[in-house]
Amino acid sequence: MMPVKIECECGQHYSFDVEPVNGQMPAAVACPECGADGTATANDFISQQLAVQTVATESAPQPARLVTTRPTLSAESSGAKPANFAKAEQQARAKIMLGDSMEQVAAFLSVQGLGRDEAAVVARKFYQERVAIVRSNGIKKIIIGIVLACVPAAAYFFFRYAERIWVRLALVSYGVGILGLYLLVTGILSVVNPKSERGAVQKE
Repeated sequence: MMPVKIECECGQHYSFDVEPVNGQMPAAVACPECGADGTATANDFISQQLAVQTVATESAPQPARLVTTRPTLSAESSGAKPANFAKAEQQARAKIMLGDSMEQVAAFLSVQGLGRDEAAVVARKFYQERVAIVRSNGIKKIIIGIVLACVPAAAYFFFRYAERIWVRLALVSYGVGILGLYLLVTGILSVVNPKSERGAVQKE
């Protein structure tokens, strides 16, 4: 494993351990503060470290005495969660609710020190929470939409009974009916295809 340290353009410093593949990052990384892609910067850092190690090995006059130290287990190999996992979990859930993909959130959790497999599981869990909220909101929209869509019909029978038409009231009822149809359609889309819901979501 190789420690990688990155300074983002926004000023955020973050670091993580990684096993390079062909001298590069095995997966994309992003700044935990602003979300900017840091893969290219990480690849440059890895290249510099590999070059330093190569020069040091070639310039050594004789094999140095091997000094063994107890390796520090990473969160992925030890199965332990990073110390700041609670904060990272909150940030990951917020990212999902704002519309970030599972892959982006899993990469963010990996940068925070969580193992790749566990990061994917946590990201999927948050995504499923978002889907449940979107569908719940969609059902509410369908119910409200049906009620509002019936307003023009109710107004029609009212005018017929009164044998008089109030123009303003008629226009308002038609506007409410159009709003109801809109909520009905968007609610059905949210229930059938929750992925179509973009941007931030919250429980209504």
